[in-house]
Amino acid sequence: MTDRGAATRAALIEATRQVVHAVGYTHATTRAIAQAAGVAEGTIYRHFADKSALFFAAVLDRNVTITERVSCLPARAGHDTVEVNLTNALVELSGLREDMLPLELALLTDSDLARQQREVAAALPDGRLVGPPMYVAAYLAAEQSLGRVRTDVDPAQVAVVVLATLFGLALVPSSDGNGVNRDLLASAVRLLTTGIAPARQHGGRKTPSSS
Repeated sequence: MTDRGAATRAALIEATRQVVHAVGYTHATTRAIAQAAGVAEGTIYRHFADKSALFFAAVLDRNVTITERVSCLPARAGHDTVEVNLTNALVELSGLREDMLPLELALLTDSDLARQQREVAAALPDGRLVGPPMYVAAYLAAEQSLGRVRTDVDPAQVAVVVLATLFGLALVPSSDGNGVNRDLLASAVRLLTTGIAPARQHGGRKTPSSS
């Protein structure tokens, strides 16, 4: 692919994200996307087999950005607290996932998109975390080795719960309409980190420590 072709493809993917965010998946037409990208509608089909392929490419592209951001999390082990690190990571991801939510919901309702997602998932090693869950799990494992997360919890399972929490809270927007409710997000992370914190002796009984 030429540099110009790659730039056009990237512009179409970005336009798809913008249009879906503005009007929703159902009303995001190829004509509107082409207009937003500044190209003729037929140009779409020189880069993508059909509309579903374009939308799925937009999902994958956004996932790359999200993965790059969260890949820095393991290096935060031992700094600040587990609660602060996870809260900051999820707040940052929430801004990225706000654009993704309409497309992710489309994966659940559009048969073509769902099929492509299954094909990608089928190519992955069974039981192996990839993308954001992998990095969150690596972070939790690092904190576990430092004694800041209980030794009897599975970092991979907790990572899935952490990211599922973010997805669920994305469905409960803040009162001002600006993305996820950050107070609710912080409370959810606090509840989670309290549960996975190692116990400490306090007044003759064990209590969760502040990690």
